[in-house]
Amino acid sequence: MLTAILSTMIYALPISVICAAQLFPLFCPEDAVVGPWIAAGVFLAVCAFFRHGSLKIRLIMIAAIAALSTGVFFADGREERWQLFRERLWIGLIFLIILLSFIAGELISSYRSLRIFAAALCFAALAFCLIRGLDPGVLSCTMMLTIILSGLISEVQHYWKKEGNTDANRHMVGILPFIILCAILVVMSPTSEQPYDWPVAHRIWQFAKDTVTKISQYFSSDEDIMDVTIGFSGGDPTIVGRIETDNESTDMFTVSFTRKDTPSLNLAACGYNEFDGKNWSNSLGKDGIGRRHLLDNIESRGSLIVSGTDSVTDHMRFVSASVTYSNLNTRYLLLPGKYQEVMSQGALLDALFDSDNTVFTSKRGLGTTYGFSATMLNKNHREFIDFMSGTGEPLSQSVWYNTVSNVFLYRKDDYPYDEYLSYIDAIKKNYYREVNVSPTLREKLDTLYEGCSCDYEKMLRAEAILSQFTYSTTPGPIPEAVDSPEAFLDWLMIESPRGYCSHFATAMVLLARAEGLPARYVEGFSVSSSNTAGTTVTDHDSHAWAEIYFEGFGFISFDPTPGHASDSVWQTSSERAEFLSTLSKGSLEAFTTDWKGDDTAALPEEEADPEEETPLALILIPTLMSALLFPAAILLYKIITRRRFNRLTIEEKAVSLCHTNMRLLRFLGVGPAVGETLSEFSESTKDKLPESLTGFIPVFEEISYSDKSVTDDVLFALLRSNSEIRRYASKKHRLSYFFYSLFAA
Repeated sequence: MLTAILSTMIYALPISVICAAQLFPLFCPEDAVVGPWIAAGVFLAVCAFFRHGSLKIRLIMIAAIAALSTGVFFADGREERWQLFRERLWIGLIFLIILLSFIAGELISSYRSLRIFAAALCFAALAFCLIRGLDPGVLSCTMMLTIILSGLISEVQHYWKKEGNTDANRHMVGILPFIILCAILVVMSPTSEQPYDWPVAHRIWQFAKDTVTKISQYFSSDEDIMDVTIGFSGGDPTIVGRIETDNESTDMFTVSFTRKDTPSLNLAACGYNEFDGKNWSNSLGKDGIGRRHLLDNIESRGSLIVSGTDSVTDHMRFVSASVTYSNLNTRYLLLPGKYQEVMSQGALLDALFDSDNTVFTSKRGLGTTYGFSATMLNKNHREFIDFMSGTGEPLSQSVWYNTVSNVFLYRKDDYPYDEYLSYIDAIKKNYYREVNVSPTLREKLDTLYEGCSCDYEKMLRAEAILSQFTYSTTPGPIPEAVDSPEAFLDWLMIESPRGYCSHFATAMVLLARAEGLPARYVEGFSVSSSNTAGTTVTDHDSHAWAEIYFEGFGFISFDPTPGHASDSVWQTSSERAEFLSTLSKGSLEAFTTDWKGDDTAALPEEEADPEEETPLALILIPTLMSALLFPAAILLYKIITRRRFNRLTIEEKAVSLCHTNMRLLRFLGVGPAVGETLSEFSESTKDKLPESLTGFIPVFEEISYSDKSVTDDVLFALLRSNSEIRRYASKKHRLSYFFYSLFAA
């Protein structure tokens, strides 16, 4: 029976899945996602066991279905009953689809011509979808391929001359695990979001293109892409009147984040400190300010020690990412403003500082990969603003050395306090240029900054006001009259408040310097964390922003470009504790570690629907019907089998009784070994079972291998032997024999 069921399922299951995938969405409720598939699986199993099961199994299945259906039907009143029937009509359609699919599978498994036709039909359907660009879905496509594969295997079986066991169905069932494995591999293999996007061909093409790019980079000129342009400035970093955005984007590099909730991140390449009204340049020496990024991190962490902050994560978070170059050929590293360390292949990267930019010892291209850890700030949170209002003085020597040794685990001699003080002087010397804004703009700025508690809050307001200006890729050229930083500020903020990232980043740097703060103009790329697997960054993602230095804390990035302004804020530990204290038990699912603290009004809670009690009839009626129908099914089976037995000839009755007795002996754990004759089996069972139970075996042998007629006395002896074996089995294995007698054929 099991072989017959599996043989049918080779075709019935794929056909059922194809029909279900294509038809279920047409009539099944939208909220019923798993239910229809479970019902389809149950119906398919019922059809298979009903078709290939014994008479007893069929009768028991009919009784079970009748008991369950009766219970459901009488569980509710008449109106509710018909409403339930109308609402669940789709279940009947599912049963009809699966029944027809099973019949089709049964016919295909039985007739070779239908198997060939089914395989050809599936091949034609796949070809049609391919030509028309239709997407049949992964499941349907896999099942059609399964039918084609099964048809090919069946044809091989047909022409294969076999010896021994020549049953084709047994051979197909033996190959079934291989077919299932192929189907699983097809379903689990990665697919493109676009149908027929040919991902394998794309990967081959990408590999060829990357190889050509890598080879061409070795023969490229000494010109560095970062020195010339990052996508929006031509030649030197000049603020031009138009940027090209219609050209096709080029993939530059990929960034992989370790956390999915990492916000957008700006990766810097080049920084500049001199501005003449139209152009940025860098007047720093070859070595820049030396270990600026390391000293900056130490100063920022030391400021938290001074403030006595209980939780570092109230103001700082630490993220990790890796960068892989594709179409970049440059000596510049792409890094966030507050990076801590750069790793390549598990070791610290040997990087240099050229004009205060982090660079490789030589140009790197396709395949260059490195990772970094960086610090993100709770930039817009009120507590961070209050924290910044307490900064403004250099760290004391004790705090500096405490941070160096206890927080960063460095030796004090490696980062002397004198180097820190010299670093602050170098920052002021190189990144501060006096900017005297016009009286008109000063009046506007005084109004904007009114009530600010510190310079940091002023810069937040400046960033916010710039982000409300108009973003434009065609702002027009800077007027000839603009020949100084002051003139540029007046032109952008009063006369023409529109532009792109370079305009707004420049204005942010100049506004910081107008308040006495050192600041630098930075060019790089804006990266959005789409996923942890890898975010592709193109030349269209090139960007500019400002980094402002606050004495006693360090550099902080400000991005005033409309649509890019950072809104980095998260819940502090004190707010988290206060929030949790207001929650009732069982409401912890409302908690989120990334609560933004917005002013959105809480939505009114929906009233919970009262739990519906299960009708008592839904339990009692199926139980009562089962108690009546199952014995009735067994009784009907006995009546039918008795009538069939009585219609047999005396020889057929004797053979049937012998086969029944042999099955009972196997149930008792005693059966003939492979190749063992009935005589040998009779001898081997003498020490295992009473002789009265095995006395029928010589009679069975005589009936099987001779033409001697069966007498009534012989038939009576076989009947008595059958009764004795049954009694012995019921005493020896009471519970297991009960189920055996219930379900065995």
